[in-house]
Amino acid sequence: MEKITVERSIWINAAREKVWRAITDAEQIMKWWGGGDLWEIEKLEVGAGVKFGEADDQLLATIAVLDPPAKFSIRWPPQEAYHNIEVFTTYELTEENGGTTVKVSETGFEALPEDIRQKRFDQTAKGYETVLAGLKSYIEGSAQ
Repeated sequence: MEKITVERSIWINAAREKVWRAITDAEQIMKWWGGGDLWEIEKLEVGAGVKFGEADDQLLATIAVLDPPAKFSIRWPPQEAYHNIEVFTTYELTEENGGTTVKVSETGFEALPEDIRQKRFDQTAKGYETVLAGLKSYIEGSAQ
């Protein structure tokens, strides 16, 4: 089966290292992610745990790829909230035009049942548009 991937990107007027810190530091993530969700990254290394969600309903994941300041990937194992499929979320940062292009991709949708696949794909795509806009606003509007 062909891989089905959500991909969204945005250009941010900031150095790649600043963007990198914003996407890998849990305290900063909570400032731009939106929705009031909690983030926890136990350690910035491959295999380290990541928690995301509401305090009483968190999704558990691990860092799959860590290539500072270029690539950060999270592996979300099968969990009820993801219809028991494995999902990978990857952020790629590229220096471009005096700033940084952030590309986020999420893979694993091909494993979803057909009757919910498109809806989940569309929700995720729209969600990442919102999340990336929040990241851009946070970084360009702050003096970190």
